[in-house]
Amino acid sequence: MQIFREAGLPDGVINLVYVDGPEAGEVIFSHPDFAGIHFTGSTAVFQNIWKTIGNNIHKFKTYPRIVGETGGKDFILVHGSADPEISSTAIIRGAFEYQGQKCSAASRVYISKTVWPEIKGPDAT
Repeated sequence: MQIFREAGLPDGVINLVYVDGPEAGEVIFSHPDFAGIHFTGSTAVFQNIWKTIGNNIHKFKTYPRIVGETGGKDFILVHGSADPEISSTAIIRGAFEYQGQKCSAASRVYISKTVWPEIKGPDAT
């Protein structure tokens, strides 16, 4: 969230809420203004979220956008304005920290071609 703020994103555009998942789900997935979710976690939990959204589809003002990164995999996006050294560290930590046994273990990286040469390094092929 700090990075979004530093980039100039106004407060309220993206909200980060720390709460128990099932407790939040009861409120979120039955609210008429629910519009979407990007979930990272287990397949079983994502299937339950999908099922709940489907069962409540008649309650929503629009059809929600649903994205699920399951099985402990996620992606990293490196923008052209990113610091290559910081990005390299984040990529390695995202993929291998805790031996890759975490919900956010990176499975792929999208890197802007403007910073790729610095991230790749001079000795890489």
